[in-house]
Amino acid sequence: MDQQRATALLARLLQSAEGGAPQLVVVQGPSGCGKSTTVRRFMENNKHVASFSSAGARWEQDLPGSALQEMLDTSNIAEGVSLPERLMAFLKAVGKRPGIFLVENLQWADTHSLAALLFAWRRLRGERVLLILTLRQEDAAFLPPGAEELIRTPNSTTLELDPPSPAALKEISNTRLGVELSAAAADQLATYTGGNIHTVLNLIRENPDETWNHLNHRFPAPRALSAEAATRLSGVSDAARSLIEAAAILQPGVRLDAVVELTKADDPLPLVEKCVASGLVSVAGSGGNLTLVFPGPLEQMAIYHLIPLSRRLALHGAAATLSDDEGEALAHRADATLLSDPALSHQLELYAEKQSRKSAWAAAAVALHRAASLEPEPTQREPLFLRAVDATVAAGDLPSALAFSDELASLPASPERDLLSGYIAILQGRANTADRWLTSSWTGAKESSLTRIMATVAQRRVLHSLCKLDGRLLSSWAAKTRELAPTGSTVAVEASVIHGLGLGMLGQSREGEEMLANLLKTLPTGAQRQRAEMAMGWLHIAGDQIELARHELASSSSTDYSEGSHRIALWARGWLARAEFSAGDWDQALETVRAGVLIQERSGIELVSPLLHHTAVLIHSMRGEREEVEAHLAKAWARTGSYEVMQVPYRMARAAAARARADYDEVLLALEPMLTFDRTGGIDEPGFWPWQDTYADALVRKDRLEEAEAFLDPFEEVARQRKHRSSVARCLVVRGQICGARGDQNGARAAFEEALALLQGLTLPVLRAHVEYAYGQSLRRSGKRADAAGPLTRALAGFTQLGAAIYIDRCNRELQATGISVPRRDPADWSSLTSQEKAVADLVCAGASNKKAAEELFIGSKTVQYHLTRIYAKLGVSTRTELAARYRDNER
Repeated sequence: MDQQRATALLARLLQSAEGGAPQLVVVQGPSGCGKSTTVRRFMENNKHVASFSSAGARWEQDLPGSALQEMLDTSNIAEGVSLPERLMAFLKAVGKRPGIFLVENLQWADTHSLAALLFAWRRLRGERVLLILTLRQEDAAFLPPGAEELIRTPNSTTLELDPPSPAALKEISNTRLGVELSAAAADQLATYTGGNIHTVLNLIRENPDETWNHLNHRFPAPRALSAEAATRLSGVSDAARSLIEAAAILQPGVRLDAVVELTKADDPLPLVEKCVASGLVSVAGSGGNLTLVFPGPLEQMAIYHLIPLSRRLALHGAAATLSDDEGEALAHRADATLLSDPALSHQLELYAEKQSRKSAWAAAAVALHRAASLEPEPTQREPLFLRAVDATVAAGDLPSALAFSDELASLPASPERDLLSGYIAILQGRANTADRWLTSSWTGAKESSLTRIMATVAQRRVLHSLCKLDGRLLSSWAAKTRELAPTGSTVAVEASVIHGLGLGMLGQSREGEEMLANLLKTLPTGAQRQRAEMAMGWLHIAGDQIELARHELASSSSTDYSEGSHRIALWARGWLARAEFSAGDWDQALETVRAGVLIQERSGIELVSPLLHHTAVLIHSMRGEREEVEAHLAKAWARTGSYEVMQVPYRMARAAAARARADYDEVLLALEPMLTFDRTGGIDEPGFWPWQDTYADALVRKDRLEEAEAFLDPFEEVARQRKHRSSVARCLVVRGQICGARGDQNGARAAFEEALALLQGLTLPVLRAHVEYAYGQSLRRSGKRADAAGPLTRALAGFTQLGAAIYIDRCNRELQATGISVPRRDPADWSSLTSQEKAVADLVCAGASNKKAAEELFIGSKTVQYHLTRIYAKLGVSTRTELAARYRDNER
């Protein structure tokens, strides 16, 4: 978890400790991830609580009591004074008032201190103590038995801290060193260092002139690490050194036989053993498939930069002749070049064009950047540079593209530059800005008769129209693209795929599906097929074919971007999460959202952010998890001037959160701006954006029946014309409410019954539960209490399965109002837990650590912690101890 969530969890544990329930928490994470900073900042923010700290030291592990010496006087341990008893007495004395006790670097604690900690912790009862232990993740597997027993003790909490995000590293660099990193630079440094804060800061201090904000695959290594590597390297033979240097030249994970071939070693086994003995590398794999592996990229770069330049160039040149991969061979040739090389630049350009035709944009971008760097003539270099940045954007790496903003701004105006600026603006969600750039590019290209640029502008206009949710304009630009672009080209295919979506937005879903099906017959694997599968999945969601959509969207949301696209995967994950929500698979939907948000935040593509967070808001609002709702709403925010594809899901998310709170004024406030949109091009096409019933329902709740009816009539008419079952059902629910409010009970009953009949056979359990609830509520309010029990009971069962706490409570209240006996649901009602949450609770209450529970359930430790956080909220507890107590009560 990140530092913010970790601090929130520590605060809850401290609250429990202050209430007389001692707490033990292990803060675990990789070296340099900010464990000490997080804990000490937490202690600083809780000065009302007494705090004490001590730490283990690497060189004092054999000194008895050394890990506790800063907290206790351990000087007379050797005289027979019991350290465990002394620590116990200290904790009990201080524990009469709240206290925080921090022991850092548990991996270096001596065995006497570990034994004392375990002894004392087992005997704490009502002391108001929060005991915090920090542990380096990479050393967790090598802990002595005493430490292992301590951190795995029942009722302890393990808090796994993530390395700081690129955004956090960017802030830290600016705050501590005054160095402003671009998002791309921060991302590169985070990947290169594993997020180690100390290493990042050392690198920036030691290399003030390094252009951190540019793409760099050969970062310098920290000086201390380089010095250590040089010492170790000097201790091996020349032949063994050659092997290590060759491995540093090649890509990580390269086979050992490639390293041996590069060095032409006759008898490699003794050399490999010497290399391993040096501690610089290790051997991984098994017979015939061995690799020479560095501990990490830092260590590999330390060796790389120690290789003399002449030898480094020679090794790259030799590696180029041995590689069977064209791109890899060209990369080595570029790295073997001392001066400019226009011929090699042209070869890289040709290779990039081949990759572009396959939509392998990341490979194309790297090749074009290399080509630009090798081209001496500015008139030739600038177009290569523009194409390189454009390919970087197409690969979905917007932060890296934005790192070149200054260079882009310095270039003279041209259709190519304006086209690229428009593309960046689209992915950033700046609709008006994108429109201006694309208009300028089209005008310039048309005046100069640049057909290729005009075709690309037309294709970007197709994407722009999709984001505007304007199916008619989209179709027009798609036709223009196909007219200008060569048949079968990347530009033409992408326009055709999006055109299929545009047809669906105009009520021609069958034609759109046929167009996409025909394209899928001809498209090989790669980004173009990925795009077509995503579009087909989107149409199938809109057409109520949820399971089919899930299959297609799962295929198109792959994170293998060697031949795919970040952009497409993000759209696919956004729609996949919505399909999973609709199907009632909410935990999986939240997993999909989390995975998508990670990609979205790293890619910098704001365009898809509201769609992803919209689904999370739907789930958390129905489960009554207000903090999560507010966090996702903040990230879903769509600024003025952003695309409709951003504003619509954001406003739907706001309305869903307000509806869960029964704040119907806020529902109307959230959705009323959509009345000003041109909704005829796709927003009001049944199945695409189901907001209409939410708005009409709010009007009914505010007793504005005529307005609700006038708003709903035209949409229901279109939905019936399209024979769109779920949209008609949604309209019928509101229709039933209107009839009920007017005293037309027969009309209300007919509307609800028709709605339920329409949903038969559709995988829409969430919508069905809503219909049953509204039906039961209508019957109960009309005095048909006995008749209301059936729909309300079915709704309760549906919402219970989903863990929708807000609607479970509403169903219970409605059932109680009917006079039906409803089992009392106290704060510890285990029926509110999902099956996955119950499985986690069972294991944790049996004493399993997060790691053990994760292994048992085949999920990640972070997922276990996420489930625990939700379990605590649902059951009204804040610690493992309280959870175990509730579990025992439930068993009795």
